[in-house]
Amino acid sequence: MTDSRARTTADGPSGRVIAVVPLRGGGNGKSRLAEDLDPEERDRLVAVLARHVVRTLLLVVDRVVVVTGDVAYASKAVGRDTRVDVFEQVRAGLNGAVADGHEFALAGAAKRVVVVHADLPVLAPGDVRDLVRAPGPVVIAPDRAEEGTNALVLHRSVGDWEFRFGPGSYAAHTAEADRLGVEPHVLRGPGTGVDLDTPADWAELPENVRESLRKKLRSA
Repeated sequence: MTDSRARTTADGPSGRVIAVVPLRGGGNGKSRLAEDLDPEERDRLVAVLARHVVRTLLLVVDRVVVVTGDVAYASKAVGRDTRVDVFEQVRAGLNGAVADGHEFALAGAAKRVVVVHADLPVLAPGDVRDLVRAPGPVVIAPDRAEEGTNALVLHRSVGDWEFRFGPGSYAAHTAEADRLGVEPHVLRGPGTGVDLDTPADWAELPENVRESLRKKLRSA
């Protein structure tokens, strides 16, 4: 899909859409899977999931910004593409990384910024199109338990937003929208609802998805 078509699909010819993907370094991530996967296996899993998310986003959005504490690892994980920027985060923590990416995207003339976690194994282009087409200046896509936030869309008109990713972030982001006097649009999508953090998450994946991940991990 060409950049021009992506812009037209997302938000009209002048609607530049940039996605932000925060990414931790391999074996340092997915610590809740440590009983089942050693650091090297977790390293490969993080890379496989991140590559899937970035490639899926690129089918719809104009650019992807990957913000990380390990630029070498992230660059290798997501692969080379002229529409992907990988840079080291300045602010601390997950919310700091997202804030850095959001600032970078706005400086790149984004009309909408789409924040997506890097561990969504069944994310599909249709999920991304639903995110960028959803009405309103704030779109929140909760996880299936409706506790966390797996994706968040902010129109550039939304100022002074404080990112609140972490435990209970769905309620926290809803409260943040309320603080700013904005009615958020809640999007419950099949690909944005499923993340992969725990053994229970793995067990709940469809068997074909688990087998696909196994193959990618063996070849990673």
